[in-house]
Amino acid sequence: MIPLPSPEDFHYDLPEHKIASSPLSQRDSSKLLVYKNGEIFNHLFHEAPRLLPGGATLYFNETKVVMARLHAVVPKNNRIIEIFCLEAPKGQSVEQVMQQKHSVVFRCLVGGARYWKEGIISIDLTNDIKLNLSVEKREEGTFLIHFQWNGDLAFAEILEIAGKVPLPPYIKRDVDKDDFERYQTIFANHKGSVAAPTAGLHFTEDVMRGFKENGISTQALTLHVGGGTFLPIKEKDLANHKMHSEEMVITEDILSALKKPSSLRVAVGTTSIRFLESLYWMGVKALIQPESFEWNLDQWDALTLPQDISLEQAWKALEDLLNGGKAYAKTSLLIIPGYRFRVVQALFTNFHQPKSTLIMLIAAGIGEDWRKVYQHALNNDYRFLSYGDSNLYFVNS
Repeated sequence: MIPLPSPEDFHYDLPEHKIASSPLSQRDSSKLLVYKNGEIFNHLFHEAPRLLPGGATLYFNETKVVMARLHAVVPKNNRIIEIFCLEAPKGQSVEQVMQQKHSVVFRCLVGGARYWKEGIISIDLTNDIKLNLSVEKREEGTFLIHFQWNGDLAFAEILEIAGKVPLPPYIKRDVDKDDFERYQTIFANHKGSVAAPTAGLHFTEDVMRGFKENGISTQALTLHVGGGTFLPIKEKDLANHKMHSEEMVITEDILSALKKPSSLRVAVGTTSIRFLESLYWMGVKALIQPESFEWNLDQWDALTLPQDISLEQAWKALEDLLNGGKAYAKTSLLIIPGYRFRVVQALFTNFHQPKSTLIMLIAAGIGEDWRKVYQHALNNDYRFLSYGDSNLYFVNS
């Protein structure tokens, strides 16, 4: 077991004016900071295709953000409350819940919950469709909300009508019409995320065409981003931090792509890196625990499982379990300094919040140089967080 770092070691001063509150007019005009072998280079994102070697494989997350933020009026007191849809209840797939009709239960945060003690809240969506909400259970600071509606629409479609773009809490402005397009990636496909995989926001059709022309292949995967991605580490002792869980959709296509030779495996975003590294550890679990295996990865599994299983062995174990099908899995993988990347060798990502698990992930890849990178970005007017500029890290071997 590697020693656990202190969350305080991953703090840096982020002035508010460095946080990008809106996207640039062109996705691929953002800055791109490149870190490789201890050196830092400044580029623009449209140059990205020529910065990777031919034969590389790019893994990108095609999850789609749902309109997860709703406002409703409590009839007893006319107070406005905010309901933020976080994740499907335990044991259920968020992707499948999004496709359900008429009735679902979803785990939510409720802003102004003190004004809603009991009873049903109704929202008139159209002349024909009414959405009713009631609290089924309070649990660990969240609420299991029962959503019921008439008509033949899926839950994701109901949210499209009733909800707003779930911009992160550090973007302190109202949602505008541009956010409906710009807080989605161009490859968004499967509905289920309550936050965008923001590293993908810089990609355009021209950039993707450039990768293809330079002999770089692409492979889609799906990890549905949960609201926990915004949560800071509040515990002084990392051992007490509960890592958020997110849903992965595992298919034969992904395993087939990972088995092919590649000069460099590149993850687009921390969500993609979390998917790929989690997939390896699930393969390890499937290999050593075939009779008790579940599609679930705990935050500390990567530190306690055997460390000498090959990629080939892991992929074969998962292939045998999938047997040509598809699996919905949950991962709570926490990647911290001392972790050795098994799958990913380079990473596109944005700049992250101080004292976040995402900073720890970067530090796992490039060590203490993360401080040098972030200070360089602060000194050179890079834009931070979700709508900010991009990074390309080549992981230290």
